[in-house]
Amino acid sequence: MFSSPSIILKNFFEKNLFERLVIYIILSYLITVIIFQFLLGQGSYDQSQNKQWIFYGFLALDYVASFRKLLNLRITINPLSVFALFLLIIMLHGIFVGLLNANAPFVIVNDTIPILMIALNILRMQSATEMVKPIDFRFLFIFAIISVSLTCIFGALSGRIFVGNPSLFYPLLAAGLVIIRPFPMWTLPFALGIMLFTADDINRTSMMFFAIILMGYVGINAVRNPAHSIILALGAIAVLCTAWALIPEGSQTYNRIVGLANMDLSKRTGSIGERQAERDAINLKLEKMGPHAQWTGGGFGALYNVQFTHKYVTDYGHAHYAWAWFNLRFGKMGYFYMMIFVAAILYSGFHNFRQYNQIGFFVACMCISAVLYVFTHVNSIWLLSGLHFLYQLPKDKIQDKKI
Repeated sequence: MFSSPSIILKNFFEKNLFERLVIYIILSYLITVIIFQFLLGQGSYDQSQNKQWIFYGFLALDYVASFRKLLNLRITINPLSVFALFLLIIMLHGIFVGLLNANAPFVIVNDTIPILMIALNILRMQSATEMVKPIDFRFLFIFAIISVSLTCIFGALSGRIFVGNPSLFYPLLAAGLVIIRPFPMWTLPFALGIMLFTADDINRTSMMFFAIILMGYVGINAVRNPAHSIILALGAIAVLCTAWALIPEGSQTYNRIVGLANMDLSKRTGSIGERQAERDAINLKLEKMGPHAQWTGGGFGALYNVQFTHKYVTDYGHAHYAWAWFNLRFGKMGYFYMMIFVAAILYSGFHNFRQYNQIGFFVACMCISAVLYVFTHVNSIWLLSGLHFLYQLPKDKIQDKKI
């Protein structure tokens, strides 16, 4: 007998918030590919905003469905809940300065939502209600493999095969391969297929993530079993050499690797050069606004003009480098805010790794990915909306409160 839709929804919202957030992020990418790329024929590079709004739409529905729980929210006091308070403070900074500068209200709201969602999700996951709910990592792994496979299929049908959200999927894949026992072997062909068919379009951050995870895994095994680690290292080198030989010249992956080898930070063209151009344009914007703006920033909703490789963009609010994003919104104070932000990610990664369980290892992997995205694409950090700030208390310290 099949359960009714109401029972299915009730069971879904009884899952841990962490599980629901992972599902929302993965589904937002799949839905975007199906609707905007496959059905409407839009380009894949223009979907960043659509992915975010679909994700925030899921979050809004979650808040409505969890309204009673929110009214009875009980929060544990720990370093990460303090960090959530810090996020609320910098959010108020951004809103206040944005209003003083008469920035467009819609753009202020657009900047506010990611910070607000991260802070609220961190606080919600600290509640006793969420902490007593187990997280089914095996289910998340299988759900991600199936959903990302569908994302790749619809991406191929619309002209570009890609993973969707590498900042979430690759840490989930790495954690699953290392720690799920017994491993669901039927998912292995899907995982290999995803890696094979997206091999010609892997971004630099994902490459660096793979390298760090591989070196870390070999290093840990070197302590436990030196002979095993030598075999792993030689096998990894062989795989990497074979993968490099098979990557077609002219592919996105090939061009990115070659681009790293020939990187010239003095240029303002190409992928990395355009990030440099963003930083320059932001500094010029704040300089024109006056000394106060150089310290407090342009606030939420701040926009600027920037010259990219092939076009001049006006009223632009994005910035790939995290330090450029924080500088635009908060000025020189933003560098201090960013240091606290990165410190919180590092603390969370270390704390969760020490949990020695599946979810802890997964969150630690996401924290590694998050730190790397500080240097490449800050929106990938915001979209995870608090997932890398999971805080797991010992069971004897959790009070089971029924709401």
